[in-house]
Amino acid sequence: MGSFYNQNVRILVQGLVQGVGFRPFVYRMAKQHHIKGTVCNTPEGVVIEAQGVYCDAFVDALRTNLPPRARIDSLSVSEVTDSITYDDFEILESFMGEGSVAIPLDSALCYACEAEMDDPSNRRYQYPFINCTDCGPRYTIIQIPPYDRVRTSMKHFTMCPECEAEYTDPNSRRYHAEPISCPQCGPKLKMIDNQGNLIVGDPLELAVKMVKEGKIIALKGLGGFHLMCDATSDIAVAELRRRKHRKAKPLAVMFRSLEDLERYSEITEDERAHIAGALKPIVVVRAKKDTDLSQYVAPTIDRLGVFLPYTPLHRLLFEQIDFPLVATSANVSDEPIIVRTDEIVSRLGNVVDAVLSHDRTIINPLDDSVLQIAEGRVVMLRMGRGFAPRTFPLTQTLEQSVMAVGAHQKSAIALGVQNNMVLSGHIGDLGSVEADGYFDRTIQTFKRFYETEPTVIASDLHPFYSSTQYAVAAKRDHITVQHHYAHILACMAEYSLEEKVLGFAFDGTGYGDDGNLWGGEVLIADTHGYERIGFLKPFALLGGDKAIKEPRRIALSLLFDSYTLEEVLELKTPTTEAFLPHEIRTLHHMWQKNINAPLSSSMGRLFDAVASLGGFIQTLDYEGQGGMIMESFVDESITQPFEFSVEEGAVDLSDMVKEIIILIAEADSKRLIASRFIATVEAIMLRFAALHPELPIVIGGGVFQNRALMERLYHRFGNGAFYAQQQTPINDGSIALGQLYYIIHNTKGKE
Repeated sequence: MGSFYNQNVRILVQGLVQGVGFRPFVYRMAKQHHIKGTVCNTPEGVVIEAQGVYCDAFVDALRTNLPPRARIDSLSVSEVTDSITYDDFEILESFMGEGSVAIPLDSALCYACEAEMDDPSNRRYQYPFINCTDCGPRYTIIQIPPYDRVRTSMKHFTMCPECEAEYTDPNSRRYHAEPISCPQCGPKLKMIDNQGNLIVGDPLELAVKMVKEGKIIALKGLGGFHLMCDATSDIAVAELRRRKHRKAKPLAVMFRSLEDLERYSEITEDERAHIAGALKPIVVVRAKKDTDLSQYVAPTIDRLGVFLPYTPLHRLLFEQIDFPLVATSANVSDEPIIVRTDEIVSRLGNVVDAVLSHDRTIINPLDDSVLQIAEGRVVMLRMGRGFAPRTFPLTQTLEQSVMAVGAHQKSAIALGVQNNMVLSGHIGDLGSVEADGYFDRTIQTFKRFYETEPTVIASDLHPFYSSTQYAVAAKRDHITVQHHYAHILACMAEYSLEEKVLGFAFDGTGYGDDGNLWGGEVLIADTHGYERIGFLKPFALLGGDKAIKEPRRIALSLLFDSYTLEEVLELKTPTTEAFLPHEIRTLHHMWQKNINAPLSSSMGRLFDAVASLGGFIQTLDYEGQGGMIMESFVDESITQPFEFSVEEGAVDLSDMVKEIIILIAEADSKRLIASRFIATVEAIMLRFAALHPELPIVIGGGVFQNRALMERLYHRFGNGAFYAQQQTPINDGSIALGQLYYIIHNTKGKE
C-alpha cells in the first residue's frame, strides 16, 4: 500500500460489523500495530480514525483477521489532512442516524461459553443465558440500531458490577456483548401450565421431568418457542401430531451431541460442518433405518431434519436427558412462530402440557433456518436464525429507499436502502390475521431500523395476494414483477448478475402474464425483462385448488390428455384405482367442458401427478410431499429419461405418461419411475440449454429443493456457468429479493 497509509487515515468498514466483537477486535489490532485514534459504530458502518507509521499493516490485519461472525462487504480508506492528534486508541460510543449497516445476527452458543457453563468454579456455571461477543441473541432482541444495550430488550436488566466490568473492558470477550448477564442480574426462568398458572419448583427440573414422562412442552428459544417431546416415543409424537393437526409433515429433531445424532442419521463432512458450526441450523440429512426414533417423526420419507442445542437453555435440558427431542416451531400450521408466553397459552394451550419460559423479550421473531446439502453446496429451504436478515452490498448508492413485499407463501420482504439490499427472514404463509400482522410488523421493523420510508414498492402480479394488496394500499409507486421472473432475479441478485441468462423457474404455482397458472418456465432474462421461450404444455387442475391437495386429480387429467375415457376406465393404475368409475366420468366431464379446471404449466404439479401415477401417494398432507417421497426412491445410476417432445417451446410429456403406465407393472416400478422422472427434468433443461450454450444457467423455484434433482444438475452443469442460490431460499422465500433487484435496475432509485 501507498505511503499515505503511514499518516492519518479514516477507514469505513461496512458489512456484518456490529454485534460481533468488531470494535474490540479493531482495538486489539490497533494496539498491536501501535495505532492511535478511535473506532465508532455508526449507522453507516464502523468508522476508524487511525494515526501511525503502520497503518498499512493495520488495514491488512482488519481485512484478514476477522472475528468469527464478522463479514466485511466493503472497506474504504481515505487520507485525512486536518485531523486532530490522538494520544491513544479509544472505542467511542455509538451514534444514531439514517444508514445502511448490516444487522447483527443471532449465533449459537460458542465453545468458550460452553466451557464456562461446565466449570463449577465459574460464576456462570449452568447459567441458561450465558453469551459473549461471539454468541447469543442479536437481531431477535434489537429494537433499533446501532446495536447497543439501551436499544435491545436487555435494557430492562441492570448489569451487576462484575458484568459491567467485563462489558467495559476492551480486552474482555464480553466487551459490549449487549446481552451480557449472569445469575445475579440476568433473565430468570419460569415454568407455567397450559392455563398460564405458575408451577412451583425448579423450572428446568420440572421440564426434564415432564419430557421424560412423555409430555409436550413449549420452550422459549432465541427467536420463538419450540414444541418439544420425546422423539423416541410413538405415543408422545403421535399425540403432538394429533393436537397440532399435523398429520405427516416431518418434524425436526434436536440431539444432545453430534455423536448421538450420528446414531440416527448418515451425514457427510459438509453436513457435519453445518450441523456443528457456529449457527447450528436444521440440516436435512439421510435417516438411518432401524433406530428407536419414532415412526411418526418423518413418516414415508428417508430424510430427517436434525440439529444440535444452540442456546444454553437447550443444552442444560439435554444434560439431564439422554434421548433426542422433537423440536418443532411453536405455531399454528404455516403461521409465524409464537414468541410470547401468553400467546402460547391462548393459542396452543390445547397442544402443550406446560411452558418453559423466561423474561427476556423476543422483539423480532425468527424461525430456525433449514437447509440441505447437494454436492457440497447449500440449498437453503428456510432462512431464519443466524442467516437473516441477509444483507447484500450494492455497487451503486440508491437515491431513495425501495421495498419488495414478496409472494404469498413462505413470505419474506426485502428493502433497498443506500448501498444495500436486505432480505428478511421467513415470515410464513400469508392470508391469516396472525401472518398478515407479522408481515406488517416486519415491514415496520425494517423501516424503523433504517429510518426510511420506501418510495417504490414491488409485489407479485397476483391481485389477490395479501402482499399485493398491501402494496396497492400503501399509496406508493407500485411495480408488479412476474413470479417466475422474480425467482430468476433472486438468484441473479445473490450473484450480482446483470447480463442475459437462461433461467429455469420450476415451482408449484405462480400467476402468469396470460392470467394462467405458470410453474414450469424457461426464460431468457436480464435485469430489465424476460422472454418466455419454454414451458410445460398446460394441463388441467381438476377441481381447482382441490387438485393441489389431491395429485390423483392432476394425474387423471394427464391420462385424459393421452387416452379416451373408455381407455382410462380400463386402465389398472394407482391413479384410476383411487377413484370410483362414476367419479372418473364426472371428472372427465369437467375436463372436457373446462368446468373448474384451470390450466397449469407447473413443474411442481407435474411432480405431484407423477407421484400419483407411480403409486407413491394420492392425497397430500403437506406441500411437496409427493416429491419428497419420490426422492427417497431415486437411484442415481438410472439416468435414462422418459420420452418427451418440444414444439414451439411447449414441452409435451404425453409419451412419458404412457411409459409410466407400462412401468407400473414392473416389480421395481417406484425406483424406475422416480429415477427416470428426475432424469427427465434434467433432460428438459439440457434440451433448452443446448439451444443457448452462450448463456449462463440460472435456476429458481421450490422444485429445486429436491436434493436428488440438485445433485444431478450439479453433476451436469456444475463445472460451467451454473447459478443456484445458496445464501437465500431457492423457494418463494426469496421472491422479494428478486422483486427488489428489478426495482433497483428499473427505477430512478439509483444514481
